[in-house]
Amino acid sequence: MDYLEPEYQEAYDTWAKDKTPDANASILRALDPVVNKGTSMYGGGSPLARSRARRLTLEGLESYDRNRARLQSHLLNQMKSLQRITRQQNEVVRAPERVVLDKMKLKKHEQELVDTLGRDPSDSELSNHSGFSLKRINHVRNWQPGVGSGQLSSIDQNLAGGSFSGGPATQAAWLEIVYDSLPALDQKVMELSMGLHGRKALSNQEIARKLGRSPGAISQRKKKIQELIRQEESLSPFSE
Repeated sequence: MDYLEPEYQEAYDTWAKDKTPDANASILRALDPVVNKGTSMYGGGSPLARSRARRLTLEGLESYDRNRARLQSHLLNQMKSLQRITRQQNEVVRAPERVVLDKMKLKKHEQELVDTLGRDPSDSELSNHSGFSLKRINHVRNWQPGVGSGQLSSIDQNLAGGSFSGGPATQAAWLEIVYDSLPALDQKVMELSMGLHGRKALSNQEIARKLGRSPGAISQRKKKIQELIRQEESLSPFSE
């Protein structure tokens, strides 16, 4: 028996045939009511919880069996982990010693992924492997004695496609939502281009050398990311 709801059938079938960034963005738009529901139920309705809910939605799609359950029920079950993740994201760490220990752990987890993948991991992969939220990774990378961590290091406004409605926190949260829909290599390009999660922003040539790609290939990936940001900006939950 096919339990897939009719309202999601077309988007799901298209996504199942072609799991590209465009297909990811399309099905996330179709499933936006489910994402909002899960964010409200398990994440307190925060923008950062919504960003994580979108990632969990894409992960849940991979394990979905339409012959066993409704898609909404399956995805909401996946989103229960938002309760734990939200607690981690909202944790306020006061002890400098904890930051130093986390920095050591982060370096260890990153090296483990380099050994396993044969390349530098994206921050999303590092977050999943280490259990640290992206917010925590940013804090640990930026921490210095007596200095607090910032939102984002320099944002490449050319890549972002111009201004956003709202302030820096709004920009950061929306860029993370777009980031979550990308495959690992494009996430890496976005991280290095825009200086996400405490990284230093690099030029196309520097990114190309780091990732073993040509500058032209990096430029093409940046253009695709820019198109996705512009394509979805009108759907931003922060726009007026």
